[in-house]
Amino acid sequence: MKIVKPVLILLLLLPLRLAALDSDGDQPIEVEADRLEVRELDNISIYEGKVKLVQGSLVINSDRLVIHFNEANELTLMEMTGTPAKFRQLDNEQREMRGHAEQIDYTESKSLLELRRSARFEHAGDSIEGDLIRVNTENHNIEANSAQSEERVKMLIQPKQNGESPDSETTAPATSE
Repeated sequence: MKIVKPVLILLLLLPLRLAALDSDGDQPIEVEADRLEVRELDNISIYEGKVKLVQGSLVINSDRLVIHFNEANELTLMEMTGTPAKFRQLDNEQREMRGHAEQIDYTESKSLLELRRSARFEHAGDSIEGDLIRVNTENHNIEANSAQSEERVKMLIQPKQNGESPDSETTAPATSE
């Protein structure tokens, strides 16, 4: 797909701030579901049926949520599935990030959020759609692909607001070549 490289280059130039609200990690985690299965020997918890997870500003809604832990009981992987699975969270500037896809995975060790199949990610008015969207929450890189050759990655970048300083910028102005 020829659009992928230009989109990736453009995305790498955008100074997006995708870090979650700093205080979210200090908040308790509340989970509601129709069913819970804890596999202590496997270090996983499986929640099924109208799953809702809340931690600070983070809200996850899915049909199924599987949480993997290491031996120290620390999060290693979260797998969310749904029609679609959804999340929303505030960044430190109180701007909303949200996404949805049929499958959403977050791998803690890689700081990697992956949205698969009918995926959409939004932040501060900007959006990207594709079959696969990868967001590195540490270095803020985004990669998007479409599985079908006739499908393309779609992106919407809002214009910079007047008076906005370059370091608070969430989008870059478009240039023509």
